Amino acid sequence: MSWVTILWAMIASVSFTLATVYLLIWFRERRSWAHLCFFVLAAGVIGLATGEMAAMYAKSPTAYGTAVRWSHFAFGFVVLGSLGFVHFYFGTGKRWLLGAALGLRLLAVVVNFSTGLNLHISAIQSLQQVNFLGEPVSMLGVWTPNPWVRLGQLAALMQFVYVVDASLRLWRTGARESRRRAVIVGGTLAFFILFASGQAGLVAGGVLRMPIVVSFPFLAVLLAMSYELSRDVLHAAQLGRELRESEERMTLAAEAAGFGVWMWNIARNQIWGSERWLRLFGFAPETTVTFENLIQRIHPDDRVTVEHAVRRAVADRSDYTAEYRLVLPDNTQRWVAARGRVYPDTHGKPVRMMGATFDFTVRKQAELEVQQQRGELAHLSRVTMLGELSGSLAHELNQPLTAILSNAQAAQRFLAHDNADLNEVRDILKDIVDEDKRAGEVIRRLRLLLKKGEVQHQSFDLNEVVREVLKLVRSDLVNQGVAVQADLAPALPEVNADRVQLQQVLLNLVMNACDAMTGGPAGDRKLIIRTELAAGEGIRVSVADRGVGLAPDNLEKVFEPFFTTKVQGMGMGLSVCRTIITAHGGKLWAANNPERGATFHFTLPATREGSEGEGRGGSGFRIQEERNE
Repeated sequence: MSWVTILWAMIASVSFTLATVYLLIWFRERRSWAHLCFFVLAAGVIGLATGEMAAMYAKSPTAYGTAVRWSHFAFGFVVLGSLGFVHFYFGTGKRWLLGAALGLRLLAVVVNFSTGLNLHISAIQSLQQVNFLGEPVSMLGVWTPNPWVRLGQLAALMQFVYVVDASLRLWRTGARESRRRAVIVGGTLAFFILFASGQAGLVAGGVLRMPIVVSFPFLAVLLAMSYELSRDVLHAAQLGRELRESEERMTLAAEAAGFGVWMWNIARNQIWGSERWLRLFGFAPETTVTFENLIQRIHPDDRVTVEHAVRRAVADRSDYTAEYRLVLPDNTQRWVAARGRVYPDTHGKPVRMMGATFDFTVRKQAELEVQQQRGELAHLSRVTMLGELSGSLAHELNQPLTAILSNAQAAQRFLAHDNADLNEVRDILKDIVDEDKRAGEVIRRLRLLLKKGEVQHQSFDLNEVVREVLKLVRSDLVNQGVAVQADLAPALPEVNADRVQLQQVLLNLVMNACDAMTGGPAGDRKLIIRTELAAGEGIRVSVADRGVGLAPDNLEKVFEPFFTTKVQGMGMGLSVCRTIITAHGGKLWAANNPERGATFHFTLPATREGSEGEGRGGSGFRIQEERNE
């Protein structure tokens, strides 16, 4: 086998091997366009080497010219692959330079097939034999140059300019990795573009007596590019190992913290989960989990809310958070908290969501137990308070019952006469009905306060609650000689709360205010209840008295459990009141008045904004004073 054949076989085999490897890589990772360009370059080098070998063994001028013509066609692929590789691998070249270089080379290929024998030769009169690597090969003897050869030289110059410009721009980024790529890939390609063009020109000019061999320099370019790509592959493998180790550490940390880690491939609709996550949702190991499978494990009452939160996070490319109940195949229920983040691709399209899920069933059960105990404590507080109001409540019921009895006896006396006045009897019966309704309203309010059950939130006017409480304690206020002034702001926005619990809070504050004024002068016992809009706080309710006030050290202590300033007090009323207000998103505090007495304030968030100017300041209040004597 001759050295020429060995040289061609080496170029072809190396190029074919590299082309196959990086084409397979591109098939696995379609977005890596640099690998596809490398394949195009390698295929072009194979074609170029084949054409050059055919020219060296040509027996006639026509065969020689045809071989060179197809070599120019293969060289077009070499240019396309090499410049495309620089464009995608460097990412720094100017697009207009790239377009100019590729456009000129395309034009050169067209001219190559449309004028003369090829781009370099118009006609060949004779060939000559020269000794190359110890073997006689054909080369140009007498021939006529093609005037369009300048176009090929201009195209080669534009290729050189583009590669140098892209390499310099990559060098200026300053990164060590980038500078190495600029030197190895950019420098090698620029050098061999000049080398190949120069060698072809010197041979065509008769300065060098040897065949044109352009494929061999570009084999060196292939090796340089392959070296860089191999480093990237090794680096990616190292990153993969580090990533796996990091994932293992993360999974171990998540397992130790009680978290289940998951990732949802949105495009494939497949969810990968750690072992803990699969156990948490009741899935067997190696199960292919879809979003629909996951949704079916969520409690029916929470399913729509969770699905809406996930869909919204994907649509908005935002974070996802949710707390919900799981119903496992064995009907076991768990409370879990999930948090995830959406990750888009380079085009902004969401492709995956990653996150973690935590089982907080034990904590939730404890919270529910605390809530139940809080409700029982609040109920006990109401019962105790109503016991203290027993005298007032007896008076409230005694009045309508006495009136009913008197009216019924009067009606009996009227009906005992033969000429009874029926109109008078009707009036008496109407009075009986009215008094019965009055007694029924008192009993209804008592039943609401005594009722023990779950918290029922609803929207209502807070002023109505104030009026209801004042009606309930009216007799007690009269007996203690307390005058009431209700400054209720008009057109207040509604609150969303438990009506009975707010009645309990107001009732407790009113009764405490009355107790604080027990020892004061009879004509100076005044209770002021005020509602108003407070900027940034929602609705504020204030209960003020003209009693003895509170010691400065006790302004916060009065809200502590079992702390009381009363001789017979339990110290639970204000503690329960603060718990109720805090649970409603508000706050409760106390302050001494400038002159005498104390004021208890609490705030609640409003369900809607009030009208501009309504309820702000004293001028917007409706003053209603009820003095009981």
